[in-house]
Amino acid sequence: MPLNFVRFYVIGFALFAIPLTREFFINITAITLLFVIGIVFYYHQKWNFKTIALFIFIGISTFVLEIFGVSGGEIFGIYQYDNGLGLKLFETPLIIGLNWLFLIYATQSIAGTISSMPIIRILTAASLMLIYDIVIETVAPIMRMWYFNTPYPPFKNFIAWFLAGLVFQTGLVVFKIDTNNKPARALIFIQIGFFLLIALYSLIF
Repeated sequence: MPLNFVRFYVIGFALFAIPLTREFFINITAITLLFVIGIVFYYHQKWNFKTIALFIFIGISTFVLEIFGVSGGEIFGIYQYDNGLGLKLFETPLIIGLNWLFLIYATQSIAGTISSMPIIRILTAASLMLIYDIVIETVAPIMRMWYFNTPYPPFKNFIAWFLAGLVFQTGLVVFKIDTNNKPARALIFIQIGFFLLIALYSLIF
């Protein structure tokens, strides 16, 4: 499965790098994101009411968080979503809550391989979320996902990301959600590599 993800994102990079297919790449970003996240959760092993309820809560809560973030500018700074993440409701992409859920879940899966201590897992996963955000912010405008009204995201954006990560990671740990999912762990690292590659390509060309 990880190798298939690599192939998938190599094709994605090729579509981005070729000027004639770049617009197509941007237009299918939301669909491809939905596809790979769907595959990740297909490999989740222990589905039960508690897990489903918490996943729904995280998806809805983070979507609402983004709505307030976009509308007020007090949480993450002043930013707005472009068209790269597909259909929007209240100026917020419908897929964004699912993307938050994937990121929270996958980073907790990585943290679980590092330590079994709850506080270490929470802090590690939230820190990984912050690293992911720092990386993706470099390419979000290029991929037409979102952009801030300043050349660089404000510092409070990263503070808010880390604090939100702490809250939701605590939920996964407290409710003892099993996040042992190898494809989820692989996809996080593959996506980070993909974003860095796009950032480097855009810097050079």
